[in-house]
Amino acid sequence: MKESSNLLLKQLSMLVMQLNDHSYSKELPLLMDNSIGKHVRHILDLYDCLLEAVASSVLNYDQRKRNPLLETSSQIALIKIKEIQAGIDCLKLDKELILHQSIGSSNVQMKTQTQRELLYTIDHTVHHLAIIRIAIQHHFPEISIPENFGFAFSTLRYREKQA
Repeated sequence: MKESSNLLLKQLSMLVMQLNDHSYSKELPLLMDNSIGKHVRHILDLYDCLLEAVASSVLNYDQRKRNPLLETSSQIALIKIKEIQAGIDCLKLDKELILHQSIGSSNVQMKTQTQRELLYTIDHTVHHLAIIRIAIQHHFPEISIPENFGFAFSTLRYREKQA
C-alpha cells in the first residue's frame, strides 16, 4: 500500500514539474474556477493530516492546514510531496487512531488504523488526479500525462483482464 501511495505521488510530482507557477495556480473554468494547485494542495493536506495523526492518535481531516503556498508554488508543492513520501515510508500501518469527522450537523468519532486511512487517502488521491487529468487535457494539452494517471488501480486491473 505504501508503494501504491508513493507511485501516485510520484506521478503527481512528474506532472507538477511540467507546470510553471502561472499554469499551476491559474483558476480554470472547467474546475469551477479552482486551480490544479488547489487540487494538489488538497491531496497533500489529507496526507499531512494522516502523518500528523500518528503522534497524537487523533485524525481530523476537517482541521487540515490548507497552506496557500502549496496552491501557488509548484516548487513548494514538490518539496511537500517529497516530505510526504518520506513520511509514508516510515508509517506504521497498524497504528490505532481515533477519527473525528463532521458529517452534516453531526460530529462522528470512530476507531480506525493508519492502514485503513492510507487506503482512503489513496482513493482520494486517485479521485483528484482524475479531475486534474481532465483539466490538463482541456487547458494544457501540451503537458505529458502518464497513461494511467487518474485511474483507480482496480480499473487498471480490469482493463488488463479485458485486453
